[in-house]
Amino acid sequence: MKLGDLAAVPPAMRYQITSALTMLPRDGGVLDGVPLERLARMIDDTERWVGVDPSLAEIGYWMIQAKQPVELRRRGCIWLTRFPSAETAKQLATLVADATTPEPVREQATWTLGYRQLRGMHPSTLWTPDAVQIADEALGKLADAATTAGKIASEQLPHALRHVQSEMTAALFAKAPGLWGDSLEAFASAPLARVLFMSISDIAAQHRMRVLRLIAATLGEEAVPLLVSRSAEAPIDERLEMLFLAIALGGEQHLGRLEDTLAGMKFADLLRQRAKWHVQNRGVVPTVRGLRIARSTAVIPVAERVAKCRQAADDLGALTKFARHPEAYLYKMWGWMVRGAGDPVRARELVSAHPESQSIVRELYLEDLARRGRVKQLTVAAQTLKAADIGALHLAIHGRPFAALELAATARLHTPELVCARALACYRAGRPELTHRILAEDMPPSEITTDEALSTYPGPHEKWMIEHAPELQPAIGALAGGLPGVLGLAKPAPEDAEPDLASLEPTFAVVRRLGRGLPGSTVYLAGEFKHMDKDAIAKAVEAAGARLVNGPFPGTDYYVHGDWCLVQTIAQLERQGARRIRHGELEGV
Repeated sequence: MKLGDLAAVPPAMRYQITSALTMLPRDGGVLDGVPLERLARMIDDTERWVGVDPSLAEIGYWMIQAKQPVELRRRGCIWLTRFPSAETAKQLATLVADATTPEPVREQATWTLGYRQLRGMHPSTLWTPDAVQIADEALGKLADAATTAGKIASEQLPHALRHVQSEMTAALFAKAPGLWGDSLEAFASAPLARVLFMSISDIAAQHRMRVLRLIAATLGEEAVPLLVSRSAEAPIDERLEMLFLAIALGGEQHLGRLEDTLAGMKFADLLRQRAKWHVQNRGVVPTVRGLRIARSTAVIPVAERVAKCRQAADDLGALTKFARHPEAYLYKMWGWMVRGAGDPVRARELVSAHPESQSIVRELYLEDLARRGRVKQLTVAAQTLKAADIGALHLAIHGRPFAALELAATARLHTPELVCARALACYRAGRPELTHRILAEDMPPSEITTDEALSTYPGPHEKWMIEHAPELQPAIGALAGGLPGVLGLAKPAPEDAEPDLASLEPTFAVVRRLGRGLPGSTVYLAGEFKHMDKDAIAKAVEAAGARLVNGPFPGTDYYVHGDWCLVQTIAQLERQGARRIRHGELEGV
């Protein structure tokens, strides 16, 4: 396996990739411990970037080779999700067809063959038609074997097939609709939809509502007589769904049947409002229409995705105004469509309907709160989402500097967003001298790009990001631009914004940090001390009124860099906000 120069990937990602690969076992050795942890983190952290460089698929092809340990092969299948080419589909199809492939590997390969979502992958990721065809045929063969056997042995296959739109799989589902209930969601042919309705009683109860929606979305008005005729004998939840679908496809003439069913029911007014929505949006089964996009974002042409994601987000949220989705996963799909749309307003609508989805749309949601001047709500949300740095930056940008500084004081990591928030907030709070000191003395650590040392900010990674993707982390470019760059982020506060904090205390926390006082602080002696006198330094620390700690723990105030120290340790300390003791600040340093 040979890697190119990886020029299309940010420098920190290049380092992470090469570092993780050098730790992997060779010749079938066991993959566990630190190498496994490093590989898992690398696969997660680089998801956004690696797809831009097709040559990196070679890493996955090497990982899935039969000689490799099972867990490495499984992780290789995950890696190849980022590279949906014909070659990837061929290699994974070979894995799932081979009876000797270990089950964990076959299961992951099955999921990768079906996975047509974009989610957090690089925007250029695109399934080609030939890759789709190869993958569909491989999954179809698995489905055919399961249909013949009358049993689905794979856990991943049913959900992988939710992404597939092909006549072959539709025909297989029609042969055994009760067997494939878990696969029926967004795609069906008209013949399959007719079979499904005639055999609806064979579908397990937990799948039936989803299947009813699919039938209606596929057949359109043709399904109305069937829905009406079956509704009288159906359980109440299914009866309501059938009647709503009949109204959606057949119009207001079917409102009477719904009204008869609603007599005496709680929440009848909300259900009537839903019926009104269907009358106004005739012919639309919004959940199915939204899922057809959500399940295929990596197949949709890049230029069309934002508009499609907006539509899908609206569709998946349309009916939640009247009742919660019965399937919790729909909120996650909705969240990823909001992410794809990049719309803070749609993020607000999602969180309003389903607060648990805040984590999926974190940045967009915090941005929306700041734009509307919701200071208290933003502060609570940022702390809940472990995003105090991002929330503080939004408050600083939108004219609430004291609230921004108070929130910044709770941040766990010393990120570009945190530093930028403090610098901008201090300036807007009437303390420009603190802003100048922050930009001169308290910049964030650069990302690791080499084992030799941590670069001064902005390092190679930050410079690359500024040049190639400045919109992803505006704080990086703002800090690199000095005071003009930071001030360039500022926007006026909304007219109806909540008032700022009426306290100067948040600025005092910045003053204390910049003051670099040792009394009462904690100090870590980092690395190896061969020429430097470690014992003498320890005594000097105690004499200065500070306390030694025996590890790079969160909350450590300062560190002394030994004669040599791992760059990872220094990066960890500085990300946690620890500052290096400078020459002359402590005896022996």
